[in-house]
Amino acid sequence: MPAPVYLAQITDCHLQNNPAQRYRERDVERCFEQVLSDLQHRYPKTQHLLLTGDLVHQGGAAGYHRLLSTLQRVAVPCHWIPGNHDDGALMQRLGGPLNKRSFTARGWGIILLDSTAHPDGRGSGSLAEDELLFLQQQLSAFQKRHCLVVFHHNPLPVQSAWQDAIGLGNADAFWAVAEGHPQLRGVLCGHVHQAWDIERRGVRVLSCPASSVQFKKCATSLTLEDDPELALPAYRVLALQADGQIETHIQRVTVDG
Repeated sequence: MPAPVYLAQITDCHLQNNPAQRYRERDVERCFEQVLSDLQHRYPKTQHLLLTGDLVHQGGAAGYHRLLSTLQRVAVPCHWIPGNHDDGALMQRLGGPLNKRSFTARGWGIILLDSTAHPDGRGSGSLAEDELLFLQQQLSAFQKRHCLVVFHHNPLPVQSAWQDAIGLGNADAFWAVAEGHPQLRGVLCGHVHQAWDIERRGVRVLSCPASSVQFKKCATSLTLEDDPELALPAYRVLALQADGQIETHIQRVTVDG
């Protein structure tokens, strides 16, 4: 069988414009750097790194410039998409090759979308009409490939009242496009600061814990994770197999200091 495609996902970094400033009492700058270092050391076969939103907490230029400088040390292509805390327009201006909307790798097509349209002021976002059209076009172009779609907001509920209220605002529209394309194997998202692996009609929806802080699952309101292991910064690694299967797991990282 042909070799798999190796991907990694880092999400919800919430980097501050001032690197000394903490986010929810955590040094997220150090967390991100050590998550990235752990990934590079532990998984040298990684071929693409996906950064799936809420990268800079208040979307300031200083945070993005510092992030871009850090990513220059990564030897594989990096791809980023905005989350609800990002400045998507600024990311487009600064990102250059990081803004690539889709790519192919062996028998797979990976499609990256912006889910931050129509914000509700609480954290929700939607796929704009042009994003849905782009999705349709890319899935049609990749009919003979297995496909993975990547965006920030979770398109399925995660059993948490406050988080379910701020997921993907037009999830029904997304699934209406997706259901016409049986080659879609998975959806990769961030936003919830938790690990989920949920299947919907043959499509796996995979969320990733944050490189910053984690939120407790199934809570009625925002609650930080208090389990010492589950509270650790984390990332996801994926092996996309030639037969369409996705092998994946979460790697948690103990941060020095």
